[in-house]
Amino acid sequence: MADYMPKTDPGFREWIENFVTYAGAHAAELGLAADQIAEMQAVRVAFVNAYIAYQAAQDAAKGATENKEEKRAQAEVVMRRYVNILQVSPAVSDPERLALRITVRDKEPTPTDPTAILRVIPPKLHLGTAQPGLAVVHFGLEPTDERRNAKPKGVAGVRLQMLEGSVPSGTANINSLPWRWVADDTESPYYYIATGGGTFTFRAQWFDVLMNLGPLGDPVSCAVTG
Repeated sequence: MADYMPKTDPGFREWIENFVTYAGAHAAELGLAADQIAEMQAVRVAFVNAYIAYQAAQDAAKGATENKEEKRAQAEVVMRRYVNILQVSPAVSDPERLALRITVRDKEPTPTDPTAILRVIPPKLHLGTAQPGLAVVHFGLEPTDERRNAKPKGVAGVRLQMLEGSVPSGTANINSLPWRWVADDTESPYYYIATGGGTFTFRAQWFDVLMNLGPLGDPVSCAVTG
């Protein structure tokens, strides 16, 4: 299942410009309030401004790169929230979803072997922590190289879980620890915002188009600066 958000910054800029422009022009039909449109416009402007600054100063200013990544991560979090709202809204039609360039879900689930996902090698994780307040969670079979990090056949996406802190030494059953769901994502990487910083442990498992879950991969920890 392809992700509706382009991975490249130029593509993401075009996508968010189209989404917010269309949503603003059709707010009533989409069931969106003025403050919701305003929030989307704010993250769009913040990202576009940060992206333009990044383009102008990418060879000279590392800070512009960090600002761009932060604003994109924040924009993705907000935009995914509104995509989820519109995906389940009975007021939104499939043609409108196409106009917004978001996923149009199959009316009839694709037949699949529910046990096939159990035979897929679990996803590996690689965590990036160069930017304060942000953990970049790369997931896949080759998470250190996104150019080669394609999902295995039959896989629709990944379910991420997070544990605050690290796994205590000597833990006999790590499943007994207070893991919490973080996200279901279809394209690596996932941006986890941790404004205050701290130590975080992530683990992941694949899911198929019917949301059957595969085995969990090994946990990986990181320290994020505040």
